Amino acid sequence: MAEHWLVDGPRVIDVGSDRERVEKVVVGIIGGRVNVVTHDDGYGARVEVSNVEGLPLRVSWDGRTLKVMHTKDGGSTVLDTLRRLVEQVSGQHADVSISVPASARATVSTVTAPIVVSGLRRGLAANTVSGEMTISDVQGRSTINTVSGATECADLVGDAKINSVSGSVTVQSSDIPRARINTVSGEVALDLVNTHLDVQSNSVTGDVTIRAPFSGYAVTATSATGQVIVDGQSLHGAGSGSMPPGGWGDCAPGGSSGRGTLRSGDESLTLRANSVSGDVILLRAAAPAAGPSGSGDAGPQDRSPEVSPGGPQDAPARDEGLESSTGDEVQS
Repeated sequence: MAEHWLVDGPRVIDVGSDRERVEKVVVGIIGGRVNVVTHDDGYGARVEVSNVEGLPLRVSWDGRTLKVMHTKDGGSTVLDTLRRLVEQVSGQHADVSISVPASARATVSTVTAPIVVSGLRRGLAANTVSGEMTISDVQGRSTINTVSGATECADLVGDAKINSVSGSVTVQSSDIPRARINTVSGEVALDLVNTHLDVQSNSVTGDVTIRAPFSGYAVTATSATGQVIVDGQSLHGAGSGSMPPGGWGDCAPGGSSGRGTLRSGDESLTLRANSVSGDVILLRAAAPAAGPSGSGDAGPQDRSPEVSPGGPQDAPARDEGLESSTGDEVQS
């Protein structure tokens, strides 16, 4: 049975039952604050609103999807909603905390409001214009879109797609097998614990730094005026530098640009990077400690203490899924 609430002040709303489980959460807030955390009850959700200014908050529940919107919702995509939010940004604030089942899929979008999300197990799509985002302990595909807001992530497990205009994105202690990174001037840093990964990166002036315990690499990189440094070796200086184990691939030594292909070892890391003037840096971290089963691949909780937090960024889910995603919904 569908239910709707207009909230113009502090209020607590509970939805869901063992017959109507919360499977999806969609949040669209202009200013204020959004917190999304998880609980172990398995089916219900609680919306706690502590403050509302401007338009009333619209909360709706249809027996499957919970929506918390600070604008009229006409069933359009989150990106369309964000455009409307930008047009109405003045004086619109809501402080909202939502507790949901860990199995719920979540899409959270804001204009200026900070976002805090933790504990989800079926992925996340987080979108902001200038709000800061803090994301931790999320499993499944993560899609992060920011214009100028800074994003801090930790303990992500699963493929990731990161899009930024000028906001910095930092990902620490995460297991991201595939990542897609697109940035204009924002810096992206990924500090990963997994030994096998596939990364595609596009940057204009923003630097992209990736740190992981890989045992080999296959790197194809282009930068007009920026540096391309792979495991301590400068790509554009390959002609006069020392040869890494496994040898150089097709390189363009010397000159003011880095361009070419480098290969070494078992090629457990694949990186395809394009940059205009931003630096592309690939660093080798200490190998992770073996887990209880003796495997060399450790999860975030098994991260070697020698691997210190580095930087952010992502890995792509299925190429086709990541490249077609607009960030408006997390796929099941």
